[in-house]
Amino acid sequence: MAFGRDVDFHDAFPQVVYLDRKTGDVIWIYGSDRDAEMGAGLSPDENRQEREAIDAEPERYLEIPGLDHSDHHRILRRFLMSDWTRDKARRRRAEDAYRGSIGKWKRDVGDEDAIHAFYAFREAEIEAMAEEFLRENGIEPIWRSCD
Repeated sequence: MAFGRDVDFHDAFPQVVYLDRKTGDVIWIYGSDRDAEMGAGLSPDENRQEREAIDAEPERYLEIPGLDHSDHHRILRRFLMSDWTRDKARRRRAEDAYRGSIGKWKRDVGDEDAIHAFYAFREAEIEAMAEEFLRENGIEPIWRSCD
């Protein structure tokens, strides 16, 4: 989820995400301590303490980038060009439904299976991008469930 977030999205309470290189924990820090309280009901002190811990040992933490809006569109375009279906008419309808807006594409495509296929494709793409980023930063990813 941290890698797939849209960093261009105008969030009322912006966050920065870090990976703790020692524990593997993902830490979400609000831009301001007050935002932590307003956005998630977290104690401003807790947000401040997390931020100060990161500031005290910056080499321990790796900032996790999100995707910008154009990245999300690139993923949808790659999906549309992929082999998600062998049905040429279905593929053409999905391609024609995309006019530069992901939300409108999901509304206009009229094919729930195509939307589910896109989400599966998107998840796999983001996971591959995350793994590449981690390896570039000297970390061999070991995925664990959040359950």
